[in-house]
Amino acid sequence: MTVLLPPEIARLVGDQPLQPVTVGESDARVWRVADRWYLKAGFAADVADEATRLEWFTGRAPVPRVIAHEHDGQTAYLLTEAIDGVAAHCVTTDRLACVQAVAAGLRLLHALDVRSCPFDARRAVRVAQARAKAVAGRVDEADFDATRVGRTALALLAELEAMPPADEDLVVTHGDFCLPNVVLNAGSVAGFVDVGRAGVADRHQDLALAARSIAYNFGDAFVAPFFDAYGIVPDPGRLAFYTLLDVFF
Repeated sequence: MTVLLPPEIARLVGDQPLQPVTVGESDARVWRVADRWYLKAGFAADVADEATRLEWFTGRAPVPRVIAHEHDGQTAYLLTEAIDGVAAHCVTTDRLACVQAVAAGLRLLHALDVRSCPFDARRAVRVAQARAKAVAGRVDEADFDATRVGRTALALLAELEAMPPADEDLVVTHGDFCLPNVVLNAGSVAGFVDVGRAGVADRHQDLALAARSIAYNFGDAFVAPFFDAYGIVPDPGRLAFYTLLDVFF
């Protein structure tokens, strides 16, 4: 397919074929570039956030290497190296081992030193962002799941603001920890992708989205083994809070 690219990325991509990637709910467009790279195009601020986080994670956690980052007006482009392996949601055999590997990878991510992480994704920050999006009418109400269909973003915002957890168990979080964003190879995590929302937050930010993704892709029976492998009895209230918070993003 033909995509108008900024000069440096156009030079690097050359005539290599671009294959659209349709998994995920991000507003960004993503293409696989042959078997070598991934190219993402989206709002300049969002793509810049991801590029900055990828650079910070390098040497700390397995993430794609940034090849190039350019912007053209309101759109930015991020070219990254592909990670060898398979996205966790594509696993069709031994899914128990898959969720155990995903849990082990998440434990390693959450073991990073929060004092070294410059990205603030704590509850107050994320709720303020959710409020701004809801008030501005930038939440896709048509994309709400069956339990919330027909409700408004402002109504859900009021519900969210009425149920904040009492405190936060802070770790370095991925921010969008679902199975398509975890790459496995040889039975273990080979890398994390789509880290644009990473930052210091309650660990239930990741646990909640992981549990939802596992239930959706593999079935409810695999959620408890995931928590067991991670080594936690999750807080139901925090799981509910961070699942609802994700509606706004």
